[in-house]
Amino acid sequence: MYDKGILSQKVADDIKKMIIEKDYRPGDKLPNELEMSRLINVSRSTIREAIKILVSTSILEVRRGKGTFVSETPGLSSDPLGMDFVEEENVLEHFFEMRLIIEPEMVRLAVLRGGEEDFKDIHMAYEAVEKAIASGGNHSLADIEFHNLIAKASGNPIMERIIPVINNGIQGGYAKTKDQPESAEVVRNHHRKIMDAIDKRDPDAAFEAMKEHIEYGYLRSKQI
Repeated sequence: MYDKGILSQKVADDIKKMIIEKDYRPGDKLPNELEMSRLINVSRSTIREAIKILVSTSILEVRRGKGTFVSETPGLSSDPLGMDFVEEENVLEHFFEMRLIIEPEMVRLAVLRGGEEDFKDIHMAYEAVEKAIASGGNHSLADIEFHNLIAKASGNPIMERIIPVINNGIQGGYAKTKDQPESAEVVRNHHRKIMDAIDKRDPDAAFEAMKEHIEYGYLRSKQI
């Protein structure tokens, strides 16, 4: 016999296995509690506890009045690296240093491996960055999406999961430089170079353009 906590964890593991085996995708809705209890042959209260476990680990999310869904980033918390607890004065500098190591090669892979739909999505995100900067608005969310879509186009599933975590830091960097309009204009020019290289399917030019872009952020971080 299982005690309540162990049983709930076992059922949570069973649900996770079901999600993988039945190829549920991010945003897909799971069966309701009654159906799940019949499928797994446990009580609805145990299903409810198992779902709480999976919500706490960002595998599932419960939408009030709508049901239980696979998270958009299954298994990834909003701050899996614990960045909120890093108190170093030059954390932003370290952040850009990490991006400089990863993202130039990432965009090279994206150009070599990406499909036409990938490039179309990247271009739409690029246009959103352009529009936000031109209007003087906050371009950080569009910027994050631009980089995340490049990660997706790289064809590397690990890269696709890690880059969104790293690039959430763009918002913090933007908040610290938003009062300097010349920064946004430089970023705008960098994105144009990256997008131009992607459009031309030139992996080496994309690598150099991304490197220039991240190096600028790195140098700015050292001045803050």
